[in-house]
Amino acid sequence: MGMNALTVDSARVRAGSWRGSDDLAYLVPLSSASTLTPSTLERIRSQLRKDGFRSVVTAAVGPSERDMFAADGFTEHEALHLLRHDLRGPRPERPRRARGLRRGRAGDIDSILDVDRQTFEAFWRLDRDGLHEAIHATPTARLRVIRDPDIVGYAVTGRAGTQGYLQRLAVRPDRQGLGLGIDLVSDALHWLRRRDVSTCWVNTQEANAAALSLYTKLGFVPAAHQLTVLRRDL
Repeated sequence: MGMNALTVDSARVRAGSWRGSDDLAYLVPLSSASTLTPSTLERIRSQLRKDGFRSVVTAAVGPSERDMFAADGFTEHEALHLLRHDLRGPRPERPRRARGLRRGRAGDIDSILDVDRQTFEAFWRLDRDGLHEAIHATPTARLRVIRDPDIVGYAVTGRAGTQGYLQRLAVRPDRQGLGLGIDLVSDALHWLRRRDVSTCWVNTQEANAAALSLYTKLGFVPAAHQLTVLRRDL
């Protein structure tokens, strides 16, 4: 099932299946952490059970939301690094025009998803709905691919006002270490700077040392808090 907006008491959430799963729900809080009371979350869980789900996983949430979910019996599934890049100040030179870098097209989707499948472990892989959600999570977004000669990497960058988000970055494992990730991220940061975005945010799994090293090299620094994905049986 697709993602649906729900309002329960004063809480607003989006809920649907995780990556097309029949029994794992995905829950995205849209209102403040204070609305996620145990009684409200119990009602949300009851609705998810009625929809046929057996367990639920949350979006990556901050400390306040994490504490509210934990009070309802959710446990940590995975902790994520949250990094920020300050884009204010003098603009650096335009990054070199990377060979094979171009706008992503509708006909690229199968190749993009193949790159994603090869890059991430099963739990984190995107399907078509997941990719669509990543692209449409912000009012403005940009999909870029890089070819060598086939599509071997891609990036989704989003913008909401003065805030930018590197929503997804993937480079095929057999093409990693060649600077393709640097090309994609540099291109994304340049696009955001040209639109007067002040900060770019990205998160990555704690175990993904290669991604963390890449982002740090390009000027990202740890944010004041980290993110957590939580899970609960229904």
